[in-house]
This record gives sequence, C-alpha cells and structure tokens, in this order.
Amino acid sequence: FLSALEQREGIKVGHTRILPVATEVAGALFSLNTYAGCSARLAGLTWGAEDLATSVGASTNKKDNGEFDDTFLLARSLCLLAAAHAGVQAIDTLSVDFRNTESLQADVQRARRQGFSGKLAIHPDQVPIINQGFKASAQEIQHAQRIVDAFAHAQGAGAVQLDGKMIDKPHLTHALRMLATNTGH
Repeated sequence: FLSALEQREGIKVGHTRILPVATEVAGALFSLNTYAGCSARLAGLTWGAEDLATSVGASTNKKDNGEFDDTFLLARSLCLLAAAHAGVQAIDTLSVDFRNTESLQADVQRARRQGFSGKLAIHPDQVPIINQGFKASAQEIQHAQRIVDAFAHAQGAGAVQLDGKMIDKPHLTHALRMLATNTGH
C-alpha cells in the first residue's frame, strides 16, 4: 500500500519510513520482538500510554506522584528493548500535560538517560524543550571524545583506563554514537 502511494505521488519507492505506536493495546506487548527485521521502512518504535490505559481498563496511567504506574513502565521498557533489538530509534511517548515545562524537562531527561533517542510532542511548544533535552552537553561530548581518543591510543585494546575507571567496548560504542548524533562525526 505504501509503495503504491509513493509511486502515485512521485516519491522514490521505499523512501517513506514508519514509526509505529507499538503498545496501544495490551496484546501488543507480547509481540514487540517481531518488529526486528519486519521492514526496511521501520525508523523506530514508540509507545502509547493513553490508549494502553483504555485497553487494560485502567482509570489512569499515572500514580499519584505523576509518574507512570507499573504496567505502563513495563510497556515503556519493553518498547525501548524492542527498538534496541530491532536496531531502530526508541521514541518515548508524549507528555499530555503540555503546559508543564518542568515536568516535560524531567520526562526528557529520564527518557534520554534510559536510552530513548527522542520523544513525541503533542504541542508545538514542546518541540524546543524536547530537542534541547536530547542534545548532549559540551561536557558529555568532550568526555565521549576522550573515550574515543583513549581507545585510539591503546591500539586495539579491549579495555582502557580513563580517570581511574575501566572503560571497555560498550563505552566506546556509546561514545561513538553520541559523537555521531551530536557532532556529525
């Protein structure tokens, strides 16, 4: 269907990417692993807390303190893991309280720290906050470059020491990804 639309509109076939909301119904949680290898069009995975709440019959998806309840944290975590398994971007769900910038900033920081590479926006005012929150700081970029430099200097070593800590290949992979995302290198 998508290929036919691309062809009709003069878009190169296969160019359009997709970002499914992978957790809108309860049963979807049991098949998240099937996204791996399903389509070259798959750009990422995101999850939906609002529809999932309706699907499971929950009166709300949040605890009294404003954080997601356990069922929704599970869906969020499984979506993150499924995206990593599929080798695509993990995009956090939207924040419905779009006027609460402090809450949004905290959500973005938490999502970035946990491995998400972006967040859905429900209102245009959220976009700058989300974009800024997913950018690495100058200090983080400098640290990532120091990791890359330490491995380059170690000439093929599997682990190096940096600032009194052991740094190994997963740290190098993370540093390279951060540099590629934030500096284009």
